[in-house]
Amino acid sequence: MKAKRRWLYFVLILLNIPLGLATRWAPQYFPSLIRIYGGDVFSATCIFFGFRFLYPLKSLPKVSLISFLVCIAIEVQQLYQAEWAVKLRNTPLGILLGHGFLWSDCVCYAVGTVIAAALAFLLERLLHWDI
Repeated sequence: MKAKRRWLYFVLILLNIPLGLATRWAPQYFPSLIRIYGGDVFSATCIFFGFRFLYPLKSLPKVSLISFLVCIAIEVQQLYQAEWAVKLRNTPLGILLGHGFLWSDCVCYAVGTVIAAALAFLLERLLHWDI
């Protein structure tokens, strides 16, 4: 079952990444709500799927909490404005680190985590895997 779960979350990550990037790179194709907040929601879902991939047997509440806390840690680190940190954020890695703290991003991370956890719960139930 562990391998089956990993495959499921690997596929979900592969589906999630292009959607999240599309909200940033081709925003004209999305409604304004998704254009503004979708990237952060997709980031949170991707982090959740990544942790579920790495820890397929941990409980969904634990994976949800860990992934949400990682999202918040990424957001809070944006408050640190040392020159080297700003330079790092201006590299391609910067898409993972972000630019500037926003409370609305924290809400998006909560929404994304809840969506991912609900999807995980439903898929695992549908596939008759013990949760």
